[in-house]
Amino acid sequence: MPENTTGPTLYHHWSSVEGQMLRMVLGAKGLHWNDHPCALRDQETAFDLGFAELPVLVHADGQAQQGKLAELAALDARYPDTPALHSSIPAAEWEAFVQWRAGLTALGDRLIAPVLPAYEEICGDPEDMEFYRQECERRFQQSIESLANDRYGAYQQLENRGRLRELGKVLAKQRCYTGTLSLIDIVLTADFHLLRLLDGVTIPLDLQYYFQRVAEACGVSLNDGMIRSL
Repeated sequence: MPENTTGPTLYHHWSSVEGQMLRMVLGAKGLHWNDHPCALRDQETAFDLGFAELPVLVHADGQAQQGKLAELAALDARYPDTPALHSSIPAAEWEAFVQWRAGLTALGDRLIAPVLPAYEEICGDPEDMEFYRQECERRFQQSIESLANDRYGAYQQLENRGRLRELGKVLAKQRCYTGTLSLIDIVLTADFHLLRLLDGVTIPLDLQYYFQRVAEACGVSLNDGMIRSL
């Protein structure tokens, strides 16, 4: 299929939370983009585009960005004829969400690290898997196995600190965080949907339905890039 020369191009890793957020934002906005998944150890692509790491979204005019929250929010202004995802959120509510998320990010990262080998880019090649193991040990000072063994206590901390059960009940009633699809829904889904892969850990059913609902609204599958359908 020929590339869409009028749309943006996304260079990303399937296992990247920021890459997932960019895919979901592009889908929610109804934009047609060129999808370029990159190999796990591919550093050249990011360097060639002027960045230290992926994901990188290159717009049709040649300008490029990554997937930080402020950059995601700015896509409303860049594509004003598409559904607004950030500008529709009251400023105080967005700031409160950003602070809440910041308090959970480190714990969430530790929880999803052992399940990221579900992605083919990590587990499909022994050298990639070894590279990922070393990255986990460098980043968390623990092996994948040790992180996996800690999942029960870590998840309980996350659930209590983030009040995930209460959040799930609210989302079940409102369908979306603010009542309509917004950037908050996309960030929540990208951050936490992989918790469903934790062996022996059951996340609230309301949240599982919510993640699927948001993904469908964005026109993406949360299983894209995985070695097998889940």
